[in-house]
Amino acid sequence: MSSDLLSDRYAARFGLPNMSCVELEDFLQVLERVAVKNKGFFIFKVDGERGGNIYTFVLNVSTTKGVVIRKDACSIREGMVFLFCELERAGIYP
Repeated sequence: MSSDLLSDRYAARFGLPNMSCVELEDFLQVLERVAVKNKGFFIFKVDGERGGNIYTFVLNVSTTKGVVIRKDACSIREGMVFLFCELERAGIYP
């Protein structure tokens, strides 16, 4: 299944029709819920020193699920899609 379909499926779990409807605030709220429920942490960082892929997304739920998801991306949307896709693939929900 494609990453777009998986990320759309994850977004739908939160009442959002698809990823194109997910705003940054929605995304952050979902990741906060996932991190809290799974006793993990989420980091979103902008690294202006890099020439590309300046956005870093890290979700660690290794203590409860054994999963760490990381993506260095050139756009915020790219990182959001990747994390939702990987969360759906791993079956990690708040």
